[in-house]
Formats: sequence, structure tokens, C-alpha cells
Amino acid sequence: MKAGVCIRNLVKIYKTGNKLAVDGLSLDFYQDHITSFLGHNGAGKTTTMSILTGLFAPTSGTAYINGYDIRTDMDTIRTHLGMCPQHNVLFNDMTVEEHIYFYARLKGRSSKEVKKEIDQMINDVGLPHKRKDLAKNLSGGMQRKLSVAIAFVGGSNVVILDEPTAGVDPYARRGIWELLLKYKKGNRNEQM
Repeated sequence: MKAGVCIRNLVKIYKTGNKLAVDGLSLDFYQDHITSFLGHNGAGKTTTMSILTGLFAPTSGTAYINGYDIRTDMDTIRTHLGMCPQHNVLFNDMTVEEHIYFYARLKGRSSKEVKKEIDQMINDVGLPHKRKDLAKNLSGGMQRKLSVAIAFVGGSNVVILDEPTAGVDPYARRGIWELLLKYKKGNRNEQM
């Protein structure tokens, strides 16, 4: 089994307060798997995810995503990396379909590819009746579904989700988990 993400002796020390947030972390996440990263508040989960996505630089150590080093190859990594942060990062005055279009184009998809992806993604997250609604008018669960969907657009084959079901009702939580299972490689019915 091939590892999609390899973390090697990752260390992060925040200069403010000289706080050790990640201490020599080494582990592998395997392709075609859904892996949970568990720990108490302050354990370094979000910091680790922020390092993997290029938001923060590691103090030492590194990680490889699909064989590319996060210290030197973030531009290449970002072409196939999706991220859903803890808190929704949505534009209040953009619609559901505009969000998907915007993020898919950022990932380099052509307009033609994006049109197919918009339709599929909106159906997959269960928001076809909300496609023209502004993000600010969506319920919290619908906003979270849209945020998770955005992580998958543009052909992302490594997706990092930071608490994807936090703050959503059980029905929305189940929808998000069904989306994750569907989009796990081998389960996604995509004609792009």
C-alpha cells in the first residue's frame, strides 16, 4: 500500500511564547483511505494540517505529499491538494455554484470541466435546490457541506478536512460522511 502523505520528524515551535506545538511527528497516511487525526485540544492537529497545506512552515522535519516535499514543492502540491479548514471560508455574496466555479478555476480546471464539476458537486452535496443561493443565506450545515465540497473540487486527490462535521446537525453530518465515502478514490463516479 502506497502512502499519499508521509510525515517525517515534523517539529513546529511558535516564536511567540516559544511554544512547542508539534514534537517530532512521523506517520504515514495511505492512498484510498480516510484517516482521522485525533487528539485533545492543543495536541497540534490543526498546526500539523496547517503545515501540510503550506499555511505554516515547519521548524524542522518535513512531509511528502504524493512524493513532493512541502518545503520545496508547495506549488505542485497545491494542484492536487484540497483543504477544508475548521471554520468556513466562504464569500457571503457568492452563490453555491459561484463558489465551486471559483475554486475549481483556481485549481486550473477549464470552464468546460468546471461546468460538469459544478453540476456533479452540487448534486453530490445535496444542494441542487440552493445552487443560486448566496452563502450567507445557507444554514450552518449547508455552509459546511459547501466548504467540504470546495476541498474536493479541481481534482484534489489528497484532501485535508479539519473538523468537517463540527457544529452541524446529525442529518448534515451524515451527508458529509456519505460525501467522503463517495469521493474516496475508487468510489467517485466522475466523467471528467
